[in-house]
Amino acid sequence: MTRARWVLIVSGIIGFRIGMIGFPDWQVAVETSQVVAGLVQYPDGNPFFIYHTKLWTILHQLCAPLLWAGVSEIRLSLLISGLLGTVTFQALSMFIYAFSRDALLAIGAAVLIFVTRSAEYGAIYGVFLLGNENTYGILGLSFCVLAVSLIGAGWYRSGGFLLGLAPAVHPSLGAWTCAIAVFAFAWDFSRSRIDLRPALIWFSIGAVVTAASLIVQLAFIYHAPPAAGEFSTREIAAFITFWDGHRRPVGFNSTGVILNVAALALASIWLIAFRSDLPRPSLFLLRVTIVSALTSVALVFISWVPPEKLPVLLLVLMPGRVLNYNAMTFVALVLALLGCYRQSFWNQILLLGLICGLVLGNHSMLWDWLQRHGVFYQSPVRPLLVVAAMTIGLVACTGWTKWHGWSTTRSTSVVRMASVTLLVGAVLLTLAFSTPAPQIFHDRTNDVFFGEVAAGQGLLLTAGDLHLIQLRTRRPVLLDGGGLDGLLYSLEGGPGMARILREVYGIDLLNPPEEARGAGRIPPEANRQVWEAYPPGKWQDIKRAFGVTQVLTYPDWTLHLPVAAHSRRFVLYQIP
Repeated sequence: MTRARWVLIVSGIIGFRIGMIGFPDWQVAVETSQVVAGLVQYPDGNPFFIYHTKLWTILHQLCAPLLWAGVSEIRLSLLISGLLGTVTFQALSMFIYAFSRDALLAIGAAVLIFVTRSAEYGAIYGVFLLGNENTYGILGLSFCVLAVSLIGAGWYRSGGFLLGLAPAVHPSLGAWTCAIAVFAFAWDFSRSRIDLRPALIWFSIGAVVTAASLIVQLAFIYHAPPAAGEFSTREIAAFITFWDGHRRPVGFNSTGVILNVAALALASIWLIAFRSDLPRPSLFLLRVTIVSALTSVALVFISWVPPEKLPVLLLVLMPGRVLNYNAMTFVALVLALLGCYRQSFWNQILLLGLICGLVLGNHSMLWDWLQRHGVFYQSPVRPLLVVAAMTIGLVACTGWTKWHGWSTTRSTSVVRMASVTLLVGAVLLTLAFSTPAPQIFHDRTNDVFFGEVAAGQGLLLTAGDLHLIQLRTRRPVLLDGGGLDGLLYSLEGGPGMARILREVYGIDLLNPPEEARGAGRIPPEANRQVWEAYPPGKWQDIKRAFGVTQVLTYPDWTLHLPVAAHSRRFVLYQIP
């Protein structure tokens, strides 16, 4: 347990540094926390306000008091970026450690997976580890992987507590992960019930915290709209069909699906033929992998069912998300299983080959780092082909050594030392990335233009797919055109959103222009054509109907309104 503790500590510290210093970004959760903290005020019926107050996660309840106490949005986004790094690296490290019990491999391989982008193969919902504004998806997936990995490493109490807490962190991913873990537990109930009894107790404690968070959400945060309104099933189906790319039918040839099938095969082989080679607690992780893969494949078929024939709750839970568990962990599984056989020369050769292939692959950040230093090279190495070859070799070599004995030689330790050296190099390479905060974080506190926007009164109307404007200005916006796919989490705001799109943006929600389809955002070019044709009288009508006082656009848009402020990236217009 001492080694596992060090794996958690070291990987967490490395992850926090990489997340906060190397790959920081604005965090969308901070924007909603502004509303929860009362720092940004909206009219009750505004669809974006409904979204902010209905979207439940304990993250908002922790961030809002910090904002209220004076922590800036920039500082909080930096801290959350570091937190994402901590949880992501701990999740991958503990997943690998649960199988291999190799602390050096666990810590180094987690960094390797990140620096080579080996976990970013989402099926229809992208898998991001760091350097992205999507707080919920990054933290939710990593948190769930960490929860089951701790159980798989024998940390039943910690893992059980995090599993019970998972729905409070990300309701959709947490619910799916809890259901999958229950099936994995029931699969081998007679053997697991004694080992996992401590996990059950702490799972219950985590579930109590989740329930308390939900009560706080419903009692103090959520504000029901003044007029009851909700999308019909037909309207929800149309929105998913035309706008929402995350709930479209999943292709069976997508990389995420292929990785799930491969994970199913690999975990099944080890659970049937080589289970005695693994630590007993890690068998739970194999069962989770199998159940997750089977669930994912079943949900792929369900994704082809017309959305109007599916329950709304299932649509809100976004079935395609389940594919991301094995998409994120498959390479980690291969590395971990190779690491289990330190005595096998050929398995260690395969491990070294896999590390080299990933580092030299065309997705590796090695080439990004070299470009920063004036070296431009397009790698021909396809990392997934390397992973496939090493996976086949892993099965073959393990089967051979299983039945014919180990092939340990003096060279085995040399090969392992080479692998560790490359992993250390991956860590150093990742630590070499540094993104100065001023390059990313421009808001009302350090940008004159955003300061002028923040000084305005009334609702702000934003053009096209402009996103996170409220976050940077503390100014309420009529609608966030860059995040319309959040509609399914706040269906009460659907009628209001449809009206705004129709009367302000000139777009029919149920029949959008081709540019909008599958994007989940307002198409900028179609929006530009509409707004540039509006006469001053039309803008007066919008002001009276929606309380909008100013319009924020891209710099090359020309509206029939007086300019209030401008910068290289934006123009602020005033509605007289």
